[in-house]
Amino acid sequence: MQVHRQVRTIYTVRVASFIVCFLVVGLHAWDRGFGAAVWICAALQFLAYPHLAFLRSAHARDQRGAEVQNLYADAFLLGAWIAVLEFPVWIAYAFASSPALNATVNRGLRGLGIAVALSCAGVLAGILFAGYVYWPATSSLVTALCFFGSLAYGAGVGYVVFRQARRIADTRESLRESERRYRLITEHAGDLVAMVDRDGRWLYNSPSHARLFSAEDLAIGADAFRNLHEDDQFRVRGALQVVVRGGESCRLRLRLHTATGEVRRFEALVHPVREHEAEKGGRITGAVIAARDVTELRDREEQLEVAAHAFERMAEAMMITNAAGRIMMVNQSYAHITGYTAAEVVGRAESDYRTAMQPQSFYDEIYAEVLRSGHWDGTTWCRRRDGTVYREWRSVSAVRDAEERITHYVSLFRELDSHGADALPARSA
Repeated sequence: MQVHRQVRTIYTVRVASFIVCFLVVGLHAWDRGFGAAVWICAALQFLAYPHLAFLRSAHARDQRGAEVQNLYADAFLLGAWIAVLEFPVWIAYAFASSPALNATVNRGLRGLGIAVALSCAGVLAGILFAGYVYWPATSSLVTALCFFGSLAYGAGVGYVVFRQARRIADTRESLRESERRYRLITEHAGDLVAMVDRDGRWLYNSPSHARLFSAEDLAIGADAFRNLHEDDQFRVRGALQVVVRGGESCRLRLRLHTATGEVRRFEALVHPVREHEAEKGGRITGAVIAARDVTELRDREEQLEVAAHAFERMAEAMMITNAAGRIMMVNQSYAHITGYTAAEVVGRAESDYRTAMQPQSFYDEIYAEVLRSGHWDGTTWCRRRDGTVYREWRSVSAVRDAEERITHYVSLFRELDSHGADALPARSA
C-alpha cells in the first residue's frame, strides 16, 4: 500500500501534537478533579484516534481528500474539548488555533472558515454534553505546555510548509532546466518538431521550420497543414483526428511545399498530447509531430530501384564480388548464359566457377592488370553448367573506396556468338 507523502506528514505531526494534548488535558483534569470519563475520552481522542484517522486516509481512494476531512474532524473534536474543560484560555487558544492553522495551510481561506465553523460547532456540542461552566485559569505547568506546545506546533507546520515550498522551487528549477535542454535540442536539431492542437493549428514549431517555410506559414494559431501537398491533405488530416480521438501514435509519409516552391518529402511520428501526461486516460489536447526530411534518401532509393531494375534487365551478364573474390550479386543474364542461378553462386568464391579451359596463370594476369590499371577486358572460352562451351567477351573492373582500397570487382560479359565476335574489341591476355 502506497501512502501519500502529505498523509504521512500529517500523521506524524498529529501523533506528536496529540501526545502533548493528552498531557495538557490530563494535568488540567487532575487540577480540576474531573472524573474517570474525561480520562477515558482523552485516551481515546489523543492516543487512539490519530492512528484510526491515518488508517482511514491510507485506505481511502482519495487519500488527500480523506486527510482534509480528518483535519476538519480535529477542529470539531478539539472544539468540544474546549467546552468540556470549561473554557481554559490557554487550552482554548491551542485547541482552536492548531486546526485553523492546518486547514489554512491545506485549503486556504475557505479551509480556515470551515475549521472555525466546525470548532464553534464542537464547542456547542461540548456544552450540550457537559453543560456550560467557565473556568479560564490554568496552572503554570499547563500554561507553559500550551504556550510552548503551540509555539512548537506552529514552527513544525511552518517547517513542513518550508520544505514543500523548497521542493516546489527545486521542481520548478528542474523543469526550467529540462525545458532549456529541450529547447536547445529542438532549436539545433535538423528535424521538424512541432505541437498542434486538435484542429491542426500551430501551438509550437521549432526554428528548423524557418529554413523551409515563411513566417506567415508558421504563425501560432495558423493552419499547420496549409503547406501539405494537395494529394496528402485528406490522409494526413484524417490521421491527426485518429490520433487525438484514439490516443495512439502513428507514422506518416507526407509531402510539403516549401517557401521556394520545392516539394520535400518527410517521414513523421505523430504522438498524442494529454492534458495531464501522467494520466493515461487524460483528455487529449493536441499532438506532437516530429518530421524528418527524407527527400534525398527517397531519391537515392528510387535511383537504386532503377539501377536494380536495369541490373536485372541487362542483356550482358554481370557479377559483383567483394575484395576477397566472394560473389555478392549476379543478374538474370548471368543465369541465362552460364546456367547457374543466383541462389547457387551468391556467397561462393568466384574461383569455384572458373573452367579449366584457361590456366590459373591466365586469371592471375587478369587480376594483376586490374590492380595496375583498374580494368581488364578481353575474350575467353567458358563452359556452361550443362557442359557446353561458348566464347565470351569479359570486362573486369575494380571498385575502390575513398582511400583507394579495392572493395569490389565488377565483371561484365556476353556471349560472342550471339552478338558477332568481329564487332567487339578483342585482346589476348
